[in-house]
Amino acid sequence: MKAEIIAIGSELTCGSRLDTNSQWLSQELEALGWTVHRHTTVADDHVSMIRIYREAAERSRVVLITGGLGPTLDDITRETLAAAFDQPLVEDALALAHIEALFRSRGREMPERNRVQAQRPRDAITLHNAHGTAPGILMHLTNPECTIGVMPGVPAEMKRMFQEQLRGQLPHSPVFVRRTVLRTFGYGESDAEKLLGDLTARGRNPEVGITASKAVISLSITSRAGSEKECQLLSDGVRQQILERLGDAVFGESDDELSAVVSRMMAFHHVRVALLEGTTTGGLMTTWLTEDENSAANVVSSRVFAGLKAESLSDQWYQSLNEEIQRLFLEDHVDCILLSSPTQVVCGDDGIRRQTGMVTIVTPEGVINQDVSMTGNLAIFRQRAAGVALNLLRLRLKHSQQADISGKT
Repeated sequence: MKAEIIAIGSELTCGSRLDTNSQWLSQELEALGWTVHRHTTVADDHVSMIRIYREAAERSRVVLITGGLGPTLDDITRETLAAAFDQPLVEDALALAHIEALFRSRGREMPERNRVQAQRPRDAITLHNAHGTAPGILMHLTNPECTIGVMPGVPAEMKRMFQEQLRGQLPHSPVFVRRTVLRTFGYGESDAEKLLGDLTARGRNPEVGITASKAVISLSITSRAGSEKECQLLSDGVRQQILERLGDAVFGESDDELSAVVSRMMAFHHVRVALLEGTTTGGLMTTWLTEDENSAANVVSSRVFAGLKAESLSDQWYQSLNEEIQRLFLEDHVDCILLSSPTQVVCGDDGIRRQTGMVTIVTPEGVINQDVSMTGNLAIFRQRAAGVALNLLRLRLKHSQQADISGKT
């Protein structure tokens, strides 16, 4: 069953404000079994708004609208909604009384202009707004069959109104929807899709979507079924297949960040870590691993070497830091050291300049190096390099007992 969301406001279309309401409402509708197939953002324009309302009602069983319910001249959601479905505006006495009482509670008299906020299309229902002067509107159309819910653009008021006033009045969806997100590091989008094979094919149930941000690939598993239990079984089956195909690349679920996962592992294993950072990560490892107070206590030492030089990024690039490394093991009793090299810019045969670096994890048992190379923005390069370093530590912690990594018994 299809739903769509319309965000009203010239401040949104010109880019001065970000529409977070539509994102939140999409998640809420999906949890209720609705498939949100369209988002529309429209400026405060009579003709455009009327056309968009009518088209949305023809396409979708549920349409949610946010914004344009204020008292100013450019707040025209009420009048355009009434015009779109050939209804006059009428004044709701209870809504007006609430607005007047709200102003009195603030020691003010209601400006006459705010009276328009008590208006609604004739056949609509007013949705009470306990925390503001902008009531919502609920319309049940029969031709076409569509439920339209209108809420204020203020996020806090919108969320409260949806949860308390609107959610229970939406048509019931016979479909249950479950979304599970797995977070991975180490593969690009194309490589991950290739390994997942048929799991990402269009039209499957569950559907697997792939998105990338800061070198982390998120896999969204969306299952639809007639019962919650069936949804769970479908999701669990695909989840297991993803784990089998991607293995150690999967580091978390939902909104887990790689740094937070590594921080929890450090705290759990009581691993003492030192960080020696060249310009490849430029202090980013330190920032990430000290954001969590539990893991921050396990970061014994941190230094950023802005002037560190290396003639070449061989496996022994860190030899100039040997004395520092030995001191950290012998005097500070660290269990492992994460290092990042200076950044070098290399021009390849294709004429493209690439930033290159190396990250290294040193433990009493040995050394692991990993190259990092990419074109483009230095900040993005550093994010990727820091992620590679933290992932080396994650894998080391995952596959070793505390005694293995620390040399303790």
